[in-house]
This record gives sequence, C-alpha cells and structure tokens, in this order.
Amino acid sequence: MKKIVLILLGIAVAALLAIVTLISLIDPNQFKPQLAEQVRKSTGRELVMAGEIDWRFWPSLGLSLEKVALRNPAGFAEPDLVRFEQGEASVALLPLLSHRLEIGKVTLSGAHLFIQTKADGSSNLSGLIKDATADASEPVVPATPAPTADSKPWQISLQGVALSQASALVQDDRSGTSLRLDRLDLDMGQLATGQWVPVTLAAKGSADKLAFDVKGQTHIKLAQEVMASELKDLSLSGSLSDPSLRLDSFSIKGDRLALGEWSNLTLALKGAKVEGQQALLAGSLEGTLKGRLDKEMKLAELSDVLLTAALEGDALPRPQMKLKLAGFARAELDKQLITLSKLVMSADEALLSGDGTVQLGAVPAISFDLKGEKLDLDKWLAKSVPTTPAQAKENKPAAGVANTAASGNKAVTGKSEALSAVEPDLGALKGVDLDGRLQLGSLRLKGLDLGAVDLQVALAKGLLTLKQFSATVAGGQVNANGVLDARQQPATYKVHKQVAGVNIRPLLQTLAQSDLLEGKGDLDVQVQGRGLSELALRNGMQGKVTLKLSDGALHGINLPEMIREARATLTGKGAEQVKEARKTDFSALTASFQIADGIARSNDIQLFAPALRVKGEGQTALVPESLDFLFLTSIVESSKGQGGKDVDELKEITIPVRIGGHWQAPSYRLDVKALLSNNKLLEDKARKEAERGLKKLLGDKADNDAVKGVADQLLKGLFK
Repeated sequence: MKKIVLILLGIAVAALLAIVTLISLIDPNQFKPQLAEQVRKSTGRELVMAGEIDWRFWPSLGLSLEKVALRNPAGFAEPDLVRFEQGEASVALLPLLSHRLEIGKVTLSGAHLFIQTKADGSSNLSGLIKDATADASEPVVPATPAPTADSKPWQISLQGVALSQASALVQDDRSGTSLRLDRLDLDMGQLATGQWVPVTLAAKGSADKLAFDVKGQTHIKLAQEVMASELKDLSLSGSLSDPSLRLDSFSIKGDRLALGEWSNLTLALKGAKVEGQQALLAGSLEGTLKGRLDKEMKLAELSDVLLTAALEGDALPRPQMKLKLAGFARAELDKQLITLSKLVMSADEALLSGDGTVQLGAVPAISFDLKGEKLDLDKWLAKSVPTTPAQAKENKPAAGVANTAASGNKAVTGKSEALSAVEPDLGALKGVDLDGRLQLGSLRLKGLDLGAVDLQVALAKGLLTLKQFSATVAGGQVNANGVLDARQQPATYKVHKQVAGVNIRPLLQTLAQSDLLEGKGDLDVQVQGRGLSELALRNGMQGKVTLKLSDGALHGINLPEMIREARATLTGKGAEQVKEARKTDFSALTASFQIADGIARSNDIQLFAPALRVKGEGQTALVPESLDFLFLTSIVESSKGQGGKDVDELKEITIPVRIGGHWQAPSYRLDVKALLSNNKLLEDKARKEAERGLKKLLGDKADNDAVKGVADQLLKGLFK
C-alpha cells in the first residue's frame, strides 16, 4: 500500500513539475507573430493582439488573451470586424492521453461584432474564407497523416460558452436598416448531444426604430440533426417600443418545444398605442394555448386557445372594454392556408361564434360563418346619444305656429348642419378579399331594433357585394342587396331595398327624428350613384322610391280644419274653432318619387280618407331639406268624422293645401289664390251672388250691358 501511495505521489509531483516547466520555459506571446500571419493567410485580414497572452492553470490549464481584434478592410465605418477585451479558455491535460480534447468554458468579455453592407453591395464579410486555389507561391503544408487503424479517433467536448457585456451592429446601407445590440449576456452550458444544456440570455438593443430589452432562460437538448433538437422550461420576458407602439412588458412560457410534439404555452403582455407622450389606447393580454409544428414544418396547429384582453382609451367606443377569444387554428404552411374552427369571440356583452379560413397571399382571402344572439352596434359605433322622438318634438313648431302657418304666415324654418364633401378612404377594401355570412338573433343599429338578421357579403379586389341582407323590423320584413365599387374614385354604388309590412312611424322617429307619418305598408327603394360623402350621397343619388301605406295618418296637419277655413274664406264668415288632434287619418296612401340631381319629385301622391280624396305633387330638395308640395283635396261625401256637415257645402270643390318649409319644421297653409282661381263651380256661385247683389243695389240699371261688363271684370280679377 505504501508503494502505491509513493507511486501516485511521484506521478503528481512529475505532473506539477511538467506544468511548471511548461509555463516557465514557454512564453505563449512568442507565438503572436505566427498566429497573426496564419490569420492573414487564411482570411486576408490583420489580427491585432494588443494585450498579453497568459497561462492559467486553475482550475485547469489554459490561456487568457486581452485586447484582441480582427481588422476590417479600409473603407468601412468601423475598424474592427470583431474584437474582445478579454478571453479565456482551458484544456484538460490528462484526457489528452486518451485522445479526448476537453475544452473548458470559453468566456469572452467586452466582445463586439460589426457587419456592414455598403450601398454597392460589398461587405466586410467578403473574402474571409479564401478560395481553395491559393496562390502557388504559398508553401504547401503537408497533409496530416490519417489515423491508422490502431489509433483512436479524437473526442472533442466543450464545457460551455459565456459572453459578458457583448455588443454588435449589423448595418445595411442599401436599405438603410440596422440591428444594434447594445448589450448581450449569454451563458450556455456544455454543448453535448443528447443532454439537456442550460442557457440564459439577456439582450438590449434596437432594430431600426424598434427598441427591445429581453431576457430569458431555457434548456436545450442538441441532436445530431439540428431540427430534432428540443427546448424545455422556456421563459422569455422583456419590453418592446417604437414611436407609435409601446409594449411595456411581455412574457412567454412553454413547458417543452419540439417538432411534432404538443407544447403548452402561456402568454402575457401589457402595452399602449401612443402619439407623442399621450397613450391613445392601453391594454393587457393574457392567455393559454397548446401548439404543435410537425416535423416537416408544413402544418402548425393551435388548440384550446383562450385569450383575454382588457383595453381602455379614448379611441375606443367606450372607456373600458374586455375582449375574449377562444378556439382552434390550423395553418397549412405550404399552402398558406389558415383554418379557424369553434371560434368564440366576445366584446363585453357581445358574443359571436363560428368558423373561418384565411388564405394568405398578396391579397389575403378571408371567409367566415359567424352567429350571435345579440349585438348592439350603437354602443360601439356612436359615442353621442341620438336624438330621441321626445327631443325631436321639442324642436318642432308648436300647434300655434302650425295654425299661423295654416293662415298663410311663414313657419319656423329648420336648419341643416353643413354636409361634408370628404370622400371616405376605401383603400382597405383593396387589401383583402372576403366571403362571409353573419347571423344574429337581434341587432340594434342607429336606434333600430332588428331581428333574425342574415347578412351575406363578398369582397373581391375592391368590389363589395351585399349578396343578401334580411331582417325583421318594426313589425315587418326588410330585404336588401347591393354593390359598392371601390375600384374607382369616387366609389359607385347600387342598392335595392324592399321593406314589407312595417310600421312606418317608428322608423321615421328613429331615423329622421320625425313623426309626421304613420301607417303600415311597403317601401321599395332602388338607388344608385357616385360618391359616398354626405354631400355626394344627396346630390349624386339617382333612383326611385315607391311607398304604399294603409290605415295611417298624417301628423301635424288637419285637412278637415283647413276645409273649414276654406269655407270661411268663401262665405266671409270666421271658421269655428274645433279642438281636434292635428292629424289627418287615411285608409291608404301611395306615392312614387323619382330621385335625381339632389331632388326627389313625385306627381302621383294619392291619399284616401273618409269623405276626402287627396292628390298631390311636388318635390323635396335633399341638401337644404326643403319641402314644396301641393295637395288638392276634394270632398266626396258626408264627413261627420272629418269636419262635420259644414264641409258638405264644399262638395265638388277642390281645396289646395301647400306644404313647405323644412323637414324638421314643415309649414302648412291654404292656397287661397288657387282655391279661388281653379274652381269653376265656385266661380259660377260667386257670379250668381254678385249679379243678385247688383240688382238689389242698382235695380233696373243692373241689366245695362256696361254695368255687366264692369262686374265681369271685377269677378275675373278676383279669380285670377
């Protein structure tokens, strides 16, 4: 036993003496010229070693270098391609006896890499590896003898790599882009295949205007084939920012990542969309999902996706919103096709579900089939509260004003806000193709409550087609189809809408803040035009509108009251004031309007009411919203319910009523001149009364031809 101890002690002393002899007799700095020359021959670049090369012998034998740089050719923005302040590496001695090269951890401090591509395409990486056909003048180094059958192959291992306070700059002058690493810290364990190696990373820098600060850690298991390598316990976090978007924090965690295997991922981020120093939109996102990429990297799948977002900001329809997304996704990478299934999307109380596909390309093509129970778009599209019918009534003229208007004076004139002539930007319609369907149990839009909504649209290269829109509204049914062509500027459109069996008054109250008309019936609208600005829609619209109503009423005008006024005008007596609602009931109302050049005209308005028959014609200007209509009213039978027996005296007399003013403040008046000039029966009665009065006044002289001539001239003047 004593001999064995002495032998081992002798070997240790011999090894120590050998190391001391190696360190004392061999100065590694003497090899600097040879190393620099070898690098010059291999790369054509200058290797500069300003610092000392020192031996290190603890914990293993190795070398340390200081201030080493590999120069760039002349003409580049920085003098060095790569440099480092200090580097260390070690090699275990005893394993060399067994043909094992065990290199310890290689550490570099203050390393810097600079890569530049000039505007002419030249790069400081060019020419680093010389062509195999070297200059014939260079001496040929004898090839290393191949190992014999008895010799062992060398086994090489590296304990790890560590970078501390490293930096880099990759600059492309052709595109004006750059990638800058201000600081990089990397620590990687022993690089060995089939073993889990710990890796930690911290990097801070910028890519053009995008600044980043990230750190992370994971374990990597290298395989003989690089793509078969795996990651586990991945944790990556940090922040990103550019002039318009700020990601204050993000976090990605994964249990295991390997081709062909499912991975569980957890996401979390918080950021804001900014303008200057002001945050326009801020929010956070959290979620979990499972993901898998097949070994051929042709199919990517996401399963059990559950994402939750909280948003706030003035750019939103409401100050705060909560969004959720759940579902599955499948991406066929070789076909650039993404399939979405079992989607569930919610925004606060709004909920949609369905499926869809996305075909990637120069112009992405999206198809979808979505369903929902209830959707209130007014909460998302409009921040201001629309005018209610009660508020609209407050803005209408009072009954006294209407009475004044009926007597011939002017009513209060409504005013319209200035209409915009700015065309909307429809460029986004050319950037995507759509083909989809949306079905909703109920929809609230612009104050209207729609039910059983079925919307089918298609968009191709800027041509938007409304294939079908159907819904129930106000007790009836609406159907519409149309085309919007955004391929030209300004855009053109063509729309056909059919409304059947609806109560018209709720529609007018909601859409036009007006309750002048009520009744149940049909509406057919066929219009087309060019331009989508507020002004262009009214001035450039062309088409036809047909209206058929039954069992309704005109509000704001009482035709029997105006008939009594006409009677009073003819008899010279004051009209008896009867307190009745200012409306005219009718059993049917029909009209058709031709729309052109900002004017809607009609010459076939007909109203059928008890004891009354009304025919009308006229026009309304769509931009100033003015009215100019003439309604000719005739008494056809006894009218106990609409003015009493007094109006029976006016049977076969046509009573003209003028409607003018503004949409929000219409005026109604009896057209006395037309009343007197357009009724032959009335003229005959007046002539007989005039002749009878002349006889009483003049006696026999009334039969004189000259006197009769003067009377005729007076009557003609009255009826003109």
